[in-house]
Amino acid sequence: MKVILNQMESGEEEVVINYIRMSREIEEVIRAAGGGEEKIPCSSGDTKYMLPVRSVLYAESVDRVTFIYTADGVYKTSCTLQNLETAYSVKGFFRCSKSMIINIYRISELRSEAGGRINAAMENGEHVIISRKYAKAFRRELRGEE
Repeated sequence: MKVILNQMESGEEEVVINYIRMSREIEEVIRAAGGGEEKIPCSSGDTKYMLPVRSVLYAESVDRVTFIYTADGVYKTSCTLQNLETAYSVKGFFRCSKSMIINIYRISELRSEAGGRINAAMENGEHVIISRKYAKAFRRELRGEE
């Protein structure tokens, strides 16, 4: 993708996107150009937070309660895994098991495991297993295939 920047002395700033086919990359550029980072409402104890999507390492559902894990802590959210997956798949959220979603942009290392599973080491050092059911789709995602 070619990027052209023009500095102006005055006038209204604008972003023009020319594309042949809408792709995830183009959608991400559109969202970024729109300004304002998307945030997820959650809580820890009695304190409410709005977590930036990019800070999420992974999300897990335990007993119908969804928890969001960041490098700094664990937060509870009213969002379901399905909602998170649908809303933020273009931000790198990927379903890696029935009860977990990972942010593929926060993976530091990948290792193949027995039985077709994948061990993903996250930026905070925690390991998340990508089940064999989702491993093939994960590999396609990493290659940029749809």
